[in-house]
Amino acid sequence: MLRKFLSLLLLLSMLAAVVAGCAPSAAPAGGEAAPSDASAGSPTGEVVTLDYYWIGNGDTDQRSKVEAAINEYVEPLIGVNVVFHIIGWGDWQTKALTALRAGEKIDIFFTADWRDYMQLATEDLLLPLNDNEGESGNLLEQYGQDILAGLNPAFITGTQVDGVNYAVPTNKELTVPEGFVYNVALAEEIGFTEEEAAKIKTLRDLEPWLEKAKAARPDEYPYLTDGRLGFQPWVPGFVVAVPNDLISMKFAPDENGVFDETIVSIMETDWAVEHTGIMREWYEKGWIHPDSGLTTFLTSEIRNAGKFLIEPQPLKGNNIKAQELVNASGNADLQLKEIYSQPKINVTVHSGGSMLAIPAVSDHPVEAMKFINLMHSDSKLLNMMLFGVEGTHWEFEADGRVNLLNSAWYGAHGGAWTLGNTMLQAVSNKEDPEKNRMLIEYSNDAIDHASLGFRFRPEPVAAEITAITAVADGTARALLTGYVDPATELPKFIEDLKAAGFDTVKAEVETQYEAWKVAKGE
Repeated sequence: MLRKFLSLLLLLSMLAAVVAGCAPSAAPAGGEAAPSDASAGSPTGEVVTLDYYWIGNGDTDQRSKVEAAINEYVEPLIGVNVVFHIIGWGDWQTKALTALRAGEKIDIFFTADWRDYMQLATEDLLLPLNDNEGESGNLLEQYGQDILAGLNPAFITGTQVDGVNYAVPTNKELTVPEGFVYNVALAEEIGFTEEEAAKIKTLRDLEPWLEKAKAARPDEYPYLTDGRLGFQPWVPGFVVAVPNDLISMKFAPDENGVFDETIVSIMETDWAVEHTGIMREWYEKGWIHPDSGLTTFLTSEIRNAGKFLIEPQPLKGNNIKAQELVNASGNADLQLKEIYSQPKINVTVHSGGSMLAIPAVSDHPVEAMKFINLMHSDSKLLNMMLFGVEGTHWEFEADGRVNLLNSAWYGAHGGAWTLGNTMLQAVSNKEDPEKNRMLIEYSNDAIDHASLGFRFRPEPVAAEITAITAVADGTARALLTGYVDPATELPKFIEDLKAAGFDTVKAEVETQYEAWKVAKGE
């Protein structure tokens, strides 16, 4: 009898193992997914440590707690531990890129079209992820099944360089129009209603409200800026190797839907004279913070404290970006709303707006790809990476949304848009339950810019770009924040750019763009 009983137990356990092995690899937000076969532990059976460089607001003393919780979860699944290196937005160039180029231990590295993706790929600093003949093989096909199954194919092809993927895109919004967020509390003080906000079509339209805001709060600076353009007439990131969008083309089509593909030097346009002149006027009136022109000045601190009226920001539709900024602020009293200044148009820089690469020097490319793949299939991992430790930093509410108990971790890293598959992430209790679906669907009625898919190769003019970057460093921002007088500094800036080889770079951009169009059959 005992033998029959033990045999029955053995049979049941075998059946349970079979059922477990058939479990799906994806789960809805708030749930937990079993890893796919490609995600099973390290090939050597050893636990390896992955160094993950992540852009954000900066490190936090909560990081070790989050790492411990994540490592306890992922080690049995894929045989890895992870260490996060959260590098501030302003320090990314000097710290993260310097570390990558120096060959420091890095296994997962944030990148984007607006953050040196093309440059790093052409410098052979990033590992090809779909190279059948490469030393690591086709990592995407072998270990990225959940990535390929979950992403819109346009993300994969849209981020390739000559057919090669050097990074994995985040599954997020594709359309990112420029605009503004504004501080609801101060807006209510001065009578700036949603109806009035809808009337803002130019910078000049803002002036009466900035004047009222300054009068209501004399010690504050109502126009919060680091040089970003709320009214952006140019294609953002058209030539990402050249700083500050100094070479671009018009963003919006004409009334007939035709794009003007003339490549221009934006600082030599009438727009630049007008825009820098307005910024200087506002700076002198005390509407712009006196330190805005410094590279050390961060808008986040002032925004989080609610000591401003309006700030230029890239948006995502449905007040989503505003609410994300509120959540990251740690300020329970902060309320933000949005003003849109651009139509919905897809551009290259946003197709590759958030990606994760595996550096060529990584000793653990297989494990790194497994971890990235898990970020596209496992809600539990994503929620820990986004919100922190459950029960310490956050808790689920009855409707499946998240109540933030401590926002220190949430406010430190780059945000939900930098993490795997946003469709699998939970949302906070201050956000629409349908937020992630709306983010993806927001681009459904967007149109493609004529330049969508064009990526400039900087190698032929690398020396000139280095010289231009040195000239632009600090000066462009100073002009775009009113920190210096454009009457004297703008002509000097243009002269210095030309001396650095600007016209040579612009000519190379024109040559490559025409070749790209020919290759497309246009």
